[in-house]
Amino acid sequence: MKLRTTSYRRRTGVGEGFSLIELLVVITIIGLLASVGLTSYTRAQERARDAKRQSDLISLKNALEIYYAENNVYVDTNNNWGDISVTLNDPENPLVPTYIRELPSDPGGKGLTYRYRSASGAQNYCLEALLETAESTQSTCTVGLEGNYNYGVGNP
Repeated sequence: MKLRTTSYRRRTGVGEGFSLIELLVVITIIGLLASVGLTSYTRAQERARDAKRQSDLISLKNALEIYYAENNVYVDTNNNWGDISVTLNDPENPLVPTYIRELPSDPGGKGLTYRYRSASGAQNYCLEALLETAESTQSTCTVGLEGNYNYGVGNP
């Protein structure tokens, strides 16, 4: 008579599957990978929004330079900062649609706007935005940026 060598566990189905420790290790590894991926994704989104902000200000700068070439003066704000939707959309000095198709808006959606200021009797100007990833203020403006804004484009 021959004895069977199969174990009791295999015959009854007990012991099939993963242990609780194995499952916890796998879940922990997946959680760590997901958190690293989410952090990288969030950082990439911030950099993309900053690139859009910089591109928007360059487009506005180009429109203002064309405006200056035709009018010999920049849009005047009496040396005050203002939201571009107000200051550059003035009915007396319309930038839209002659010099730029439409005024850009901040891609962050947190209530921040691009700001504009003319200086020195409308012979200089500065455009400003708040970059999310900037570690220091970057500006080519002859005037200081306002508040918590950290990126400025102007004509020296």
